[in-house]
Amino acid sequence: MSGVERSSPRVYNVVEVDCRTLDETATPVVARMSDLSLTGAFLDCISGLRPGTRVALRFRVGEQDVEATAEVVHQMPQFGMGVRFLDLSPEGRAAIEALLREPA
Repeated sequence: MSGVERSSPRVYNVVEVDCRTLDETATPVVARMSDLSLTGAFLDCISGLRPGTRVALRFRVGEQDVEATAEVVHQMPQFGMGVRFLDLSPEGRAAIEALLREPA
């Protein structure tokens, strides 16, 4: 997406993601992460969710299992959705910071 200013650097981090809505249905969403930052990620998925939907995420960064809650901030039908982290553990944050420091 051109013209979008990022508040945090992003890195390619292609991993499977366990994604479920944070509502009474806990609907699972089949998704794969394609990029990651300290503030959020882009999830590749056919059935994206509406902006404002909150989700629980589980994914790996290197050898670290990361759990986070996030909110959908952008949806691209048939491609995926951008999420902003609302809650990220200190261990998860440290793993993402380490990944961002790795040479490209």
